[in-house]
Amino acid sequence: MSAAVPPPGLPLTFSGGDALVTGAASGIGAAIARTLVSAGVRTIGVDLRAPEPDPDHPAHLQPGVAVDVRDPDLTARLTEAGSAPENLAYLVNCAGVLDNTGFAGVGREMWMRCLDINLVGAYNTIDALSPFLRNASPAAVVNITSIEAARVIALSSPDPTPQYAASKAGLQMLTQTAARALAADGVRVNSVSPGFVATPMAAAHGDTTDLPPALAPRVPAGRFAEPADIANAVAFLLSDQAGYITGSDLRVDGGFQLT
Repeated sequence: MSAAVPPPGLPLTFSGGDALVTGAASGIGAAIARTLVSAGVRTIGVDLRAPEPDPDHPAHLQPGVAVDVRDPDLTARLTEAGSAPENLAYLVNCAGVLDNTGFAGVGREMWMRCLDINLVGAYNTIDALSPFLRNASPAAVVNITSIEAARVIALSSPDPTPQYAASKAGLQMLTQTAARALAADGVRVNSVSPGFVATPMAAAHGDTTDLPPALAPRVPAGRFAEPADIANAVAFLLSDQAGYITGSDLRVDGGFQLT
């Protein structure tokens, strides 16, 4: 029996240095880190608890660090943990929180927690690590936003969560301002806006095996995204093949925007 012929392919290449992924302990962040490591990119995984290494890949390619993206001494924390960012060329901001509060009565503490982690935390990591990115060639940043950055999503409940949507809308504009600020130093900055993804965060609000009745007619692709779908989009935007793309948002929503 002849061996199976592999399908035609166009591989992505990453000619920069190391990567750092925030929110890498689970969900989309873990999938992004796993995808980069599988491509041979040494990837520092950052989360409130140090991400566990993927047993399918060498441990030295996936150091995990427990650190808060809001920490003003982020670089020092990485160095103390043995993951100094001197060789950093790629940054993915995936750390985020979602509290389904509804619109009314959201207190200041809840507002500030969401904005601090989802938006200010992303700025903190870009600002802290940009000196290393500026010294890398090539270098790229991808921020994980949301389709809620540009559209009210209230399908299962007509009561949207304002602080989350506002944080993600702000993150889209942060992407553009960072792209403009860092372009002269050869650092590209883009964002990916996921739609409905089968993650532990989504599973906390219902089964993600099949789209619920209220959502199924609105997603032409007919399914939840897998975290790997988002990770593949991020990998492309970081890769050499995306070298002329900056300040852009890549929506990965299974066609939801069409309905």
